[in-house]
Amino acid sequence: MASTLSRALFGAVSLFLVLVVPRALQGQPLPDTLTFERAAALLQQHNPQLRAAQARAQAEGRAAEAASRYPNPTLSVSQERTNLPQGVDNQWYTSIRQSLRYPGEHGARSRSADATQRAAGAMVEEERTRLYNELRHRYLDVVAAQVRVDVLRSFADALQQAAEAAQVRYEEGDLSTFRRARMQVARAQYENERADAERRLCDARIELAYLLLPDAQATLDTVAALSEYRVAGAMQFRPVRVDESMALRRALRQRGAVQAALAQVDARTADLDAATYQRYPSLSLSAGPKRQSLPTSTTYGYTAGLSIGLPVWNGGRTRVEAEQGRRRAATATLEATRRRVEVQVHDAVERLQSYRDRIQTVSEDVLVDTDSLGADAQFVYQQGEISLFELLDAIDAAKQAALLRLDLTAGYLRALYDLESAVGIGPTDDALVIEGALRPRTADLR
Repeated sequence: MASTLSRALFGAVSLFLVLVVPRALQGQPLPDTLTFERAAALLQQHNPQLRAAQARAQAEGRAAEAASRYPNPTLSVSQERTNLPQGVDNQWYTSIRQSLRYPGEHGARSRSADATQRAAGAMVEEERTRLYNELRHRYLDVVAAQVRVDVLRSFADALQQAAEAAQVRYEEGDLSTFRRARMQVARAQYENERADAERRLCDARIELAYLLLPDAQATLDTVAALSEYRVAGAMQFRPVRVDESMALRRALRQRGAVQAALAQVDARTADLDAATYQRYPSLSLSAGPKRQSLPTSTTYGYTAGLSIGLPVWNGGRTRVEAEQGRRRAATATLEATRRRVEVQVHDAVERLQSYRDRIQTVSEDVLVDTDSLGADAQFVYQQGEISLFELLDAIDAAKQAALLRLDLTAGYLRALYDLESAVGIGPTDDALVIEGALRPRTADLR
């Protein structure tokens, strides 16, 4: 009896573990509150664009390594049979043929393979840096969209309170029908702006989730169910000054695109060296045992030979010229990459300086003491000291000031992101001007 109960209990527990526990372990695709550190880890684990770049790099590297290896030998077996009056003359030849490379040619091919592998790895780092920058932008989009929703909700609530006060005055005969209708239009505008901001927040959350989720969960139904998750952190402003020449030097040293272009120049130079050796006569050795069977005896021997390919009709000059063209193209690509990186660094530094100056001038000086503008206007309107149009204008001005601060801070952070991306900062590198997603460094970088 006890044994039967034990088996039944064991079976029930096993069924629970099989059916229930895996579902519990799966959990939510994303936590209710997503940190940037967790988002960066998910990006490296699941992003298909990064996986594709890694797969391409592996394929290019292995193909280059395969092309650089020594050519395989060739085994051949042949028979010569001659009928004689006394019997049969039967001869068997077994031979191994090996193509030879000049030592310099083999070394050039090995250098080309190494450089190609370096270029492929550098392009993976370039793609990782680009995706990291995209992650920062999308993470900031969620934060900024949430702040925008909060701002518009607060002013929509303030306008609703003002509308209630206006309704009281309307009922008392102190407010005309025209002004009451104007208040209703203002409420409709604010509600529309709030609803549009909430839609943008939902879109920003979905776009961020698509960047992070594994393949099995990156479906519209799963992502749409994540529209309520939040991201951790608040936007911060700290004035950062960056020496442009220092940033450019680091970019040319660290940027994946620059390193890939340099490696491509090395690979094409090595290919040109290998093509030069192919203008010389090609060599191959062959050797193997031989057996001759005659009616009266069987004898053994060997064969040996050296084959020399004569570059008569194709001297290899066109191949050398082709490799020279490829090297010139790689050199020009390197120069174009250098110019593009320099422009990206300059543009990011210039935007950083512009947003920093605007925040310090507009947000911290010109807009000082405007935080309570809407509440103050609402109070004095209730006291009958200002008109309805003055109230609406004050609330709208307070809203514009709050949104202007938001846009300036978001633009400043995006300039920081783009500067680090132009320099080549990825998820595993030391931050240059910003830590995580929303925390600028305080020190000047010179």
